[in-house]
Amino acid sequence: MALLTACEAASATTPATSTTPTPEATRGVPATATTSIATVGATATSSTAESATPNIVAAANAFLATLDETQRSAVSFSYPSDQETATAVDFGGRVGEQFGESVWSNYPTSDVIRPGLRLGDLTNAQRQAVLDLLAATLSQQGYQKVLDIMNADQVLSDSGTNYASGTDNYVVGLFGSPSESERWMLQFGGHHLGLNVTIQGAAMTMAPTLTGCQPATYTSEGQTIRPLGGETDTAFALINALDATQQAQAILTYSVTDLVLGPGHDGQVLQPEGIPAASLNADQQGMLLDLVGEWVNILNDAAAQARMADIEANLAETYFAWSGPTTPDNSIYFRITGPTLLIEFANQGAGGGSGGPGGGAQQNSVQAGGVNHIHTVYRDSTNEYGTGLSS
Repeated sequence: MALLTACEAASATTPATSTTPTPEATRGVPATATTSIATVGATATSSTAESATPNIVAAANAFLATLDETQRSAVSFSYPSDQETATAVDFGGRVGEQFGESVWSNYPTSDVIRPGLRLGDLTNAQRQAVLDLLAATLSQQGYQKVLDIMNADQVLSDSGTNYASGTDNYVVGLFGSPSESERWMLQFGGHHLGLNVTIQGAAMTMAPTLTGCQPATYTSEGQTIRPLGGETDTAFALINALDATQQAQAILTYSVTDLVLGPGHDGQVLQPEGIPAASLNADQQGMLLDLVGEWVNILNDAAAQARMADIEANLAETYFAWSGPTTPDNSIYFRITGPTLLIEFANQGAGGGSGGPGGGAQQNSVQAGGVNHIHTVYRDSTNEYGTGLSS
C-alpha cells in the first residue's frame, strides 16, 4: 500500500499565513542531510497564536457531515464529565487505558479494541476528512509525525504481520459534540499511536498521548524517515552536554527498559529523579526545553505555546533522568518529570516486556528490538483528558 503524505490534507483547513518547516525537521533526519521527499507543505495546517478551536470544530463537523447515520453513531460518544481518572482495561494480557468509552494503547487494534471508525472502512472522501481534522488540530510537525508513525506501521505491515497493521488500522472517535465552548475530545490511534486531544473553549490538552514507532527508521522514495528522530537526537545531545558530575546525577542507579506509566497508569505519579533543571546551565536548560517541545509541539501553535509557557515557569522543579548508554545508536530510557509534566521514552527490547511488542504484540521480519522500536508517553497529572481545563 502507498504511504500517506501530508499533502493529502485539504487546503481548506490551511490559514493564509501557512509556512513550510524544513524537511529535516519534519522527517526526523539530521540537519546535515538532504531531503526531497514530500513534506507537510502548504496544504497542512500551520496554526498561529490565535485559538485553533474554531478550525478544529469546523473540521470535525465537516467530517461528521460525510458520514451516514450508522457511521455517525459508531464514531460519536459522550464525554464522561463525571469521571476524573481513567482505568486499565485488559484484553487477554494486552493493556489499554479507558476513559469513558475511549480506549488507547501501544498495541495494535486487533489486540486492544478502540471505539470509533477504522480508516480502512471509510471512503476516500471520509478518510480525507479525518486527515483534515488532524491537520486542523495539530501543528505541521505534529501532523507529519502522526503520518510518519502510521507509515512506519505500513512498512511493518508490508513486511508481514499476523495482527492488524498498516494505515488502514487506525481509528478515530469523537467524545462529546464538537463545540467551541463545551468540553469534548478527539481520539485517534492504533499501533504505536494514542492521540487524545481534549478541547474546552480556546484551551486544550493532549494529555495523555502515546507516540512510538517500529521500525524507528525506514525509507520512502529513497529518503530516510525517522518518526521520532528529533526526540532521540535531542536527548542524546542533552545527556552528552552534561559534565561528569551532572551525568552522575542524571543517570539512574538502576536499569529501566520500558515505560513506567504507560497505558493503564492514569492517576499515578513518579517521584522526581535525576538532575533538576536548576542544576543545568542556560544552554542545557534550553536543550531540555527543546526536548520537551518535541512532544508539546505536536499540538497546534496556540495550544503548544501556552503549554510551553507553563512548563518553563516550572522549569526549576523539572527533572531529567537517564538509563542506558550515553552514545547514540544504543537502546535507552529517559524521563522528564515536573509539577505538571511526565515524559517517558523507551527503546523496546527484542524480547518485549510490559507494554511492548514490546509488551507482547507479535514480532515480524522487520528488525524488532532495540533502537528500531520506540515507545513514548506524555502525561499531565493535573489535566489528563482535559479534567483540568476551563474555558
